[in-house]
Amino acid sequence: MYNTQGNQQISGKELSYLSDTFKNEELLAKLCVQGAVNSQSQSLKQTLSHLSQERLQNMSILTNALQQQAGLTH
Repeated sequence: MYNTQGNQQISGKELSYLSDTFKNEELLAKLCVQGAVNSQSQSLKQTLSHLSQERLQNMSILTNALQQQAGLTH
């Protein structure tokens, strides 16, 4: 799908996929935080905290990409 400026737009199916991906990243971040809080092992706490930060970073990257796409199409 292309807009009048020749830039490719995101289809409804792609938006649905991106929405699911965002929700999954959010859930994984929450689960990692919960696991870190409940863990007795300092090593596991650190690993889960690191993983939660990665998930949050992925969400930020996804949000920025969608904002850029919105800026291109408007």
